[in-house]
Amino acid sequence: MAKKIIDVARYQGNIDWDKVKAAGIEGALLKTVSTNYTEFGGLYIDPYFERNYAEAKKRGIPVGAYYYTYAQDLGYAKKELALFKQAVAGKQFELPL
Repeated sequence: MAKKIIDVARYQGNIDWDKVKAAGIEGALLKTVSTNYTEFGGLYIDPYFERNYAEAKKRGIPVGAYYYTYAQDLGYAKKELALFKQAVAGKQFELPL
């Protein structure tokens, strides 16, 4: 049976996690790292990642994480992965990274 899992990032703004839980959502995949030169000057950790992680965990919603890659060479891919590892360090995940 399919589970109700949402994908969240900065584009959703401040999510009402109580409403998410009440809606029966069974997991959240959190955008962690991406690249945006216009707004963030390049590679960045999603500004809502920490909040989304904490709020989902507080409500017992299983969490996973991902990053959206723009890498066109091995060097940039390594930078993205290093920042992703930094963002998820010390956190517990129930869904895939």
